[in-house]
Amino acid sequence: MTEDFPAKLPAPPYYAVIFTSVRTPDDDAGYDAMAAAMIEQAAQQPGFLGLKSARDAAGRGVTVSYWADDQSIKAWKADAEHLVAQKLGRERWYADFALRVAKVERAYRF
Repeated sequence: MTEDFPAKLPAPPYYAVIFTSVRTPDDDAGYDAMAAAMIEQAAQQPGFLGLKSARDAAGRGVTVSYWADDQSIKAWKADAEHLVAQKLGRERWYADFALRVAKVERAYRF
């Protein structure tokens, strides 16, 4: 889990990209290095608001990244370094994954 939980976000509307995955047992060191690099790269993208991630011992994980708008999400998806990570993920690191994009219209916090 990343720092600052729960995420401190602006008032809605904003977007959440929900990435669920199942890791393969392959190349943990390479995966961890790429994941760290992608977090740093995403944080530099216009419209990036934050990210939370968790993975269990069985390799099932969820990462939720938050974005100001849909255009920022599309730009991140097309980022050259991110495209390399996506390709390696499909080929090496994920047995299964799904991605969902949601517009957050209301948010509550206690």
